[in-house]
Amino acid sequence: MKCPKCGSENVTIQLIQSGGKTKKHGVGLGGHVNNAARGLTAVCTLGMSNLVWKKSKGSEKTTFKNAKICLCQNCGNSWGVK
Repeated sequence: MKCPKCGSENVTIQLIQSGGKTKKHGVGLGGHVNNAARGLTAVCTLGMSNLVWKKSKGSEKTTFKNAKICLCQNCGNSWGVK
């Protein structure tokens, strides 16, 4: 591969993260029932049950987009590769 600016073949290819997205999913009906039962139990036990029984929070998933970038070692020019 040749650099389009200086014509050198001293080029490295790197993968970089160009962007990311986080998707969040709720707790659903079972999670809401769990949180309601947890709250009722906490009232009855004066909050002591909250030390053991944790709240349902849902889940999230992050995905990243990667891009190939070429970098000339002689002149420092960089460009994208498809």
